[in-house]
Amino acid sequence: MKVETDDLKRIRFFEKYSDEQLETIAGISSIREFKVKEIIFEQYDELSEVFVLLSGSLSLGISLPKEKRIHLGTITEGQLFSWSAVFHPYISTAWVMAVTPARVIAINAKMLNAEIERDCDFGFKTMSKIAQTISQRLSDTRFQLMNQLNL
Repeated sequence: MKVETDDLKRIRFFEKYSDEQLETIAGISSIREFKVKEIIFEQYDELSEVFVLLSGSLSLGISLPKEKRIHLGTITEGQLFSWSAVFHPYISTAWVMAVTPARVIAINAKMLNAEIERDCDFGFKTMSKIAQTISQRLSDTRFQLMNQLNL
């Protein structure tokens, strides 16, 4: 399904982008849908897309030995996930599963990286958003791991 710039304008993640930049993002994106309990990707999968949640709820976590999974947080509407698709070696650091029916914007990571290199303003906005996401995930992970260890 095609992404329209009006779809992007309603999402907090894209609020600082110009109309031209939103058109670029829309042109390299599609909308994907996932069912309850559908795995969007597993930890250590090679990623080719960056996702932003449009609707629904997703669980994010890590896998441990002996098939154990730890839930680290919930991805809510408007949040970016699969940021690893932007950085070499493009390998997921976590798994993500749909908790409810979900719709996501899937952005082609290679084309996104090309635009980041081409347009400094676009690159700064995008990397700032990704850095904020990583920072929040790191904080959430620490909190969940302390709870798991009963600290």
